Amino acid sequence: MASIIAVANLKGGVGKSTIAQNLGVSLRNSGHKVCLVDTDIEQKSTMEWGERRINRELPNIHMNLASEDRLAREISELAKSHDFVIVDGSPALSEVATKIMMVADLVVVPVMPSGNDYGALEKFLARYDDVKAMLESRGMALDLGVVLNGYNDRIIVNRAVYEAIKKLDVRIFSTEIGHRAAYQEANLVGMGVVELSDPKAANEIEKLTAEILALIK
Repeated sequence: MASIIAVANLKGGVGKSTIAQNLGVSLRNSGHKVCLVDTDIEQKSTMEWGERRINRELPNIHMNLASEDRLAREISELAKSHDFVIVDGSPALSEVATKIMMVADLVVVPVMPSGNDYGALEKFLARYDDVKAMLESRGMALDLGVVLNGYNDRIIVNRAVYEAIKKLDVRIFSTEIGHRAAYQEANLVGMGVVELSDPKAANEIEKLTAEILALIK
């Protein structure tokens, strides 16, 4: 049975699709059978990325678009035939966010280092705590980790947001994702940064992948 990783946040523009896509490629390159599930049926960012990948005849990663009413059922079916199911969450405080967490083993929360993102994170953690309590009452577990995206420790406001997040008593992955053109380039051509020639970006994703694997194995 697959491990289910949900990449989620209430706020748009924080890099959910970028993280999901790059984790998918990294895990696939490590020999795992991976499926990416896009839950944003309007934007379909990850599905479009997958189409660009197919057009370039790159190593296959199974793609699936799941609506809210079929989300749990489809992920359950996909988990039977994959090592990892990575769910690219839609940006909304809605039942979709709850359903995504209900089926996940681990929630990865990308956060940009800004005041608005910090506020959205607080709201998301409140929803996460409710879902985790519900699952624990049923004898099930759910874990969470925050990944700082577009982070630059030379910028004062970035460091200030990081310090504020640490006070929330939440796991923060030690890997920080920098603001690099490689991530935009990879998205445009249906690739992951581990398939490009930017060693710093590739190292970030490989380190994040290793941290995640250490949590769910």
